[in-house]
Amino acid sequence: MKNIFVTTLFLAVILMTTHTLYATELAPHLHKDTLDNGLTVMVKEMPGSKVATVQIWVKAGSIYEEESEAGITHLIEHMIFKGTPSRGPGQLAEEIEGLGGRINAYTSFEHTVYHATLSARHWQQALEVLADSVRNSLFDATELEREKKVVLEEIGMRNDRPGTMLFQSLMENAYTVHPYRLPIIGTVESVSGFSRDDILAYMAKHYKPENMMVLVVGDVRYAEVRSTVKNVLGDMARGDYVQPPLPVEPEKKEPAFFALRQDVGQSHLALAFPGTAFVDADTAVLDVIASILGEGETSRLYHELRDKKQLVYRANSAAFTAKYPGLLQVTAVLDAANMEAAMEAALAEVFLLKYLPVSDEELTRVKRNLEGDFVFNLETAEGQARTLGSFEFLTGDPTNTLYLDQIRSVTKEDILAVANKYFRPEVVTGGFLGPRQAGLDIDQERFAQIIERAEERARQGVPASYLPDAYLTNVHRFTLANGMTLVVREDADVETVAIRAIFPGGLRSETEMTNGAFAFIADLLPKTTEELSARQLAVKVADMAGSLSGFNGKNTFGLKGDFLARYFEPALALVRDVLVTPGFDKGEAEKIRPELLAQLKHQEDSLPALAFREFNRILFQGHPYGLNTLGAEGSLARLKVDDLQAIYRQHAVPDKMVLTVAGAVKAKEVRERVEELFGTWQGPTDSQALAEESLLPPDPPIEPEMYSISRDKEQVHIIIGFLGTTLHDDDRFALEILDNILSGQSGRLFTELRDKKSLAYSLSAFSLVGLDTGSFGIYIGTSPDKREEVISSLWKELYQVMEQEVTDKELQRAKNVLISNYELRLQTHSQQAMEMALNEVYNLGQDHGSRYIKEINKVDKARIQEVARKYIQPEHYVMVTVGAEK
Repeated sequence: MKNIFVTTLFLAVILMTTHTLYATELAPHLHKDTLDNGLTVMVKEMPGSKVATVQIWVKAGSIYEEESEAGITHLIEHMIFKGTPSRGPGQLAEEIEGLGGRINAYTSFEHTVYHATLSARHWQQALEVLADSVRNSLFDATELEREKKVVLEEIGMRNDRPGTMLFQSLMENAYTVHPYRLPIIGTVESVSGFSRDDILAYMAKHYKPENMMVLVVGDVRYAEVRSTVKNVLGDMARGDYVQPPLPVEPEKKEPAFFALRQDVGQSHLALAFPGTAFVDADTAVLDVIASILGEGETSRLYHELRDKKQLVYRANSAAFTAKYPGLLQVTAVLDAANMEAAMEAALAEVFLLKYLPVSDEELTRVKRNLEGDFVFNLETAEGQARTLGSFEFLTGDPTNTLYLDQIRSVTKEDILAVANKYFRPEVVTGGFLGPRQAGLDIDQERFAQIIERAEERARQGVPASYLPDAYLTNVHRFTLANGMTLVVREDADVETVAIRAIFPGGLRSETEMTNGAFAFIADLLPKTTEELSARQLAVKVADMAGSLSGFNGKNTFGLKGDFLARYFEPALALVRDVLVTPGFDKGEAEKIRPELLAQLKHQEDSLPALAFREFNRILFQGHPYGLNTLGAEGSLARLKVDDLQAIYRQHAVPDKMVLTVAGAVKAKEVRERVEELFGTWQGPTDSQALAEESLLPPDPPIEPEMYSISRDKEQVHIIIGFLGTTLHDDDRFALEILDNILSGQSGRLFTELRDKKSLAYSLSAFSLVGLDTGSFGIYIGTSPDKREEVISSLWKELYQVMEQEVTDKELQRAKNVLISNYELRLQTHSQQAMEMALNEVYNLGQDHGSRYIKEINKVDKARIQEVARKYIQPEHYVMVTVGAEK
């Protein structure tokens, strides 16, 4: 939850207090009022944003459930869009999606939120839909039985996720009486037993106006919102239910330990210390500590456990600070053989904070990065709504100006004091999830010994190896003399800047011998330069409150950076050094290699990922798209740094590079600086021939190809798919629309297979385009006993779109969704910079957005049926199933 709070904290700094006719204006454009019936109305005006998010918050979370109600809050969230007297099942979601918006809901420990995001011109209709659903849901008994099956599928899916199981076990052991220990989703037994009367009784207690808030953020006007809210919800009657006090968690007297063993390839560890409620004075200090320990590559856990000792593949720390006392959590992904050593090392890093003050540089950098988080989270209406709502429900003050001051005022002495207060050996909760066959023999007694050794190491004042080294919409296109393309978008609304450098390459340029090379390069490239070590480079990025990482895909690879705008010049210089004089350090490569191999193991543990990997392998036989984007075990083990450097030098050439910059910058100044930094860069002479390489698309399967992988899990994941189309083929627009007609909450698959038949929790169609070929198909996760019925139902839906035209309503809804989604995904500078880069490298042009909308709008029903018949080939498909057998 920390990032949510951090966002609002930055907002608080720029806010002032004035008054309006209707209510308190807490800050410029931020208004809050309470209607006569106790309903809170909050509006954040964002003039010119073109987007609005409409949300209804309810103080109904899982911690307020009685024992017999476990999971009922989450079930109500599922049922709330299942129909009202004026809107039938599915129509609530269909109405919003028909406007091009997206509608959803989520349940937390303390509240439930129903939200819709769409074009600002439709905010009033979104409010009416949400109000109708929250106030007038029918909770039809037949629909309830169907949705209970869907939730049971969700429980099964969660039980197959190692991270989810680890978190739940951590909570169950960290808390003994407080309801934070219970899963929000409930249990199979509790969910199966709920009736309509149970839901209505719960609604009568909790869904009352004094327990609710309407929150609207976007290009709206407060007076209009308040008037509409009063019209649709102003006559709701107050309730008389008083929430009984929750049990107070007793202080721990000894460590708590748990061990889980499952059919997984990787191991996971988790540690926790009792923490604070959000309003506590120590919360800001714990948030700083969490960032010091485990946020980013400069964090202590990352440096000590991953870089120095190479005990883990990933390590993180987070402060769970909510309404009641939370936890300071540490998690890691690792090999089972390193479990005990990693536990001890992680605990020692936590305990060390009690004995050794942090450095001035480290503390300054962490606080600066927290401030950076504030700014980046201001870019979307949804992000602002989440933070405003969270602060309001937690503190009663959506601006919460005090917290940011506390963050800024945290001192080294504060950290020592808070660490000694909370990080005591007897209060530790810890455990692991590992493979059944791994032979992990850690138990409660052994865990206590690990804690004791870690405390002793810290008490002896181990030198801090993590201390920094001593020396440490206005688009403009330009072409440099060396052939490099520069695209700049000026946008000063938020003081951030995004930089993207992109080249042709990626999976499409790999062979079986080099599979994984671009994934390797993406991880290795931003680590070092010829002049900077990994530590020095990471510190430079952190000191600019930024991020810098590589990326790779099917057709491209490159570098991406996001920074506060005031650091643009040094950030650009750093990007230049990484691209032009990369270090390709062999030591760093040998740290990354096991991480990449570990990702392959993780892929084996993720049933959907495994299913798609095998689907692509079979469908794209003979084409690089059939290779694994993560690489293969043999090629990753075989690739040498010299090989990677040679591949990079062949592909990373200026005449094929696109550099994009979006944010609070001036195009003319950016061009001048880019010419200074990159103007003399020249590539190898054979780059032209390499870049012009073309590939033939694979042939479709001669006959249906079936492939199955058995796993000891609760669900089976199924993909049925066909060869699709390419990025430059006009068929892609009609296929996208067909994909959307089948997908989404009001799509055919969701309506028929989930809503009506309760056959699955997760399902969707997909249309993925490439440069030479693509794929189209359907994915679904279900219970093994429903497998045959699911497959039969999927084919029924596919045949139907071939044999019958879609309806006008479906077609318009899909167009609205695609166009709205395109607009929504371009809110941040990061998204804009990547969009400009892809448009340029794929030769789509910087006017692609307007052309995309035009082409989507041109598609008619006959065109949908035409592409359905063309690409859905019942005799030439691939079906992959992964998971439990019958």
